[in-house]
Amino acid sequence: MIQQWTHSMLYRGRASRGQVVFGASLLMLLNVAVPAQAQVARFKSIRDAVPSKFFNAATTAADPANPNKLIIGFNTGLDPTTFTSAGFVVSFTRHVAMDTISFTVNAPTGFYVARITFTQRGSGFTCRTCSSAGAATWVVAGHPASLGEFTNNPTLTATADLTALKLASVPVSITDSLFATTGSVTITSADVTVQLLPR
Repeated sequence: MIQQWTHSMLYRGRASRGQVVFGASLLMLLNVAVPAQAQVARFKSIRDAVPSKFFNAATTAADPANPNKLIIGFNTGLDPTTFTSAGFVVSFTRHVAMDTISFTVNAPTGFYVARITFTQRGSGFTCRTCSSAGAATWVVAGHPASLGEFTNNPTLTATADLTALKLASVPVSITDSLFATTGSVTITSADVTVQLLPR
């Protein structure tokens, strides 16, 4: 409409210089005011296997600063049945901790899920006679893989490259297992970052 109006007035020779400048400025403002559609993944059907301990599906949500990152929640406080920590930790008071969190990543229309990167962080304590260990695995789009094994340091990262599959929806499940007789291991944070590409 604005382009037609400006062109018509110029063609007829009746537009003043001010009218032309006003019309061109308005056109530029309208173009700037319409942002490109954001490429944002949706994380759906978030569940965990042990609701009261370890991973916490209820507090797992997209990062407000980066909607393509899922911040995985963890339980805190005490387990009311055992009076031990509800966090993802093993020590002399709890020797085993295992949980699985699952969700589905959905790409917006016109895009597909190209890569999914999982990162977890944590710490631990060891000594000459201490014994602690752990391992993590995941299943992405039906393909299982090891995320890594560790002793007292559970920090790790891994990426699943799904570019060749061009999937619009990807189911993901992540399992962490911790063990200790003495010493300790704790997972303090974890997240999943999604890369989208246009079809």
